[in-house]
Amino acid sequence: MIQNILVAIGDTPHEQNAFEYAGHLAVLLDAHLSCVYFGDERHSGQEDIAARVFDNTELALAEFEFLSAHVDTITGDPIRNLCEKAHTADLVVVGIPESVKTSGLRLIHDSIDDILSQITKPIIVVHEQCSMLEKILAVHHGDAASDHVLELAAELAQRTKASLLNLAMADTQVRAAEISGQMRGYLQYHQVETEFMARLGFTVNNILQTAEKESCDLIALSASHHGRLYELFFQDTTEMVVKLADRSVLVTR
Repeated sequence: MIQNILVAIGDTPHEQNAFEYAGHLAVLLDAHLSCVYFGDERHSGQEDIAARVFDNTELALAEFEFLSAHVDTITGDPIRNLCEKAHTADLVVVGIPESVKTSGLRLIHDSIDDILSQITKPIIVVHEQCSMLEKILAVHHGDAASDHVLELAAELAQRTKASLLNLAMADTQVRAAEISGQMRGYLQYHQVETEFMARLGFTVNNILQTAEKESCDLIALSASHHGRLYELFFQDTTEMVVKLADRSVLVTR
């Protein structure tokens, strides 16, 4: 059950979007919101930025009704500290700049890849155009990790009153039908408005096109289970979806 949401805050537009998204989600879920500025000790002027972000966040929190929250700052290696702090949360929310759609795809590895590979808790990556939850796309491709996706997506849908579109993905129609049947069996005990679809092939285009066509606000899918060496040289399907989506993406392990 989601009781504590951790959001990485800052003074950039994508970090501010993540904060706003996390705040509204915490209200809907009746969860505590932990707002943390992860300062980089290698950069000068971090104290001034941290103080400004802290004050602005405190002011913004006052605008939310019925929200339990606190603000903190942690200085050091931002990614390492974020991953360590994530152990205290049920859900992590981070923002991503739209430039990742171009510059990020030319890099072998960048910060969002490190975050996705190291954080073991569920994480929502927020894009600048993201809207709050009305419809969730839960992607299942027949493995145990996808079961965790469905479990968390069902909780979010039930507690936020969103509908749930369940996408079964496999290499054959028979296997896709089997996965869809398993999803139906699990969700019959949840008070959630559900739909079911099937697609051949666990591909970036299948996921993104389905989300756009069906007007889903959130894509939920499992993290990569390739080794680190593979991820250094190849773009994983999950990472590509995270970077190319124009809506929020939930990644679970």
